[in-house]
Amino acid sequence: MIRKIGLMVLAAAVLFPAGLFAADYAHTLKAKDMTVSWTLEGEHIHMQLSAETTGWVAIGIDPEEAMGGSDIIIGAVKKGKVRIQDHFADSRRGHSPDDKLGGSNHVINPEGSETDGVTTISFTLSVAAAEEWDKPVHTDKMTRVMIAYGTGRDSFRTSHRYRTVYDINFATGEVVKVK
Repeated sequence: MIRKIGLMVLAAAVLFPAGLFAADYAHTLKAKDMTVSWTLEGEHIHMQLSAETTGWVAIGIDPEEAMGGSDIIIGAVKKGKVRIQDHFADSRRGHSPDDKLGGSNHVINPEGSETDGVTTISFTLSVAAAEEWDKPVHTDKMTRVMIAYGTGRDSFRTSHRYRTVYDINFATGEVVKVK
């Protein structure tokens, strides 16, 4: 019996990685057709973004003017393959991959799925800014974030279908809608 339970747990772990369940996270924000979940763990934050789209999902940390100046994590799933990139908003309305700007992609543990018209990505980031194109995730005060998802295309160049802005205290889970 114990062996059978062990095999069932192993099979569940393989089929359903822990990073893909919002219930595993300490905090969750639901906005329209999008969910953002996170857990702080020491010097890292584990995040999951999910939206009713077959396109990309994204979070922008600490925008300065429109989206300009924000550290953007954007991801999509195409034919079962997840692609999550670390971008910097190098203009008010545009962004480029950090590695094209001379930096690096600092996304750790990228995972994702696309099921029944819902795209879900999960990843881990350091809470400290690793380079000039990154922004810190504050653990002692509110951090302004943008969340968005795109239309049914997986190209990171396509426009968003939905976007909004929140102030989030990642330690306590407090969220305040800005726009």
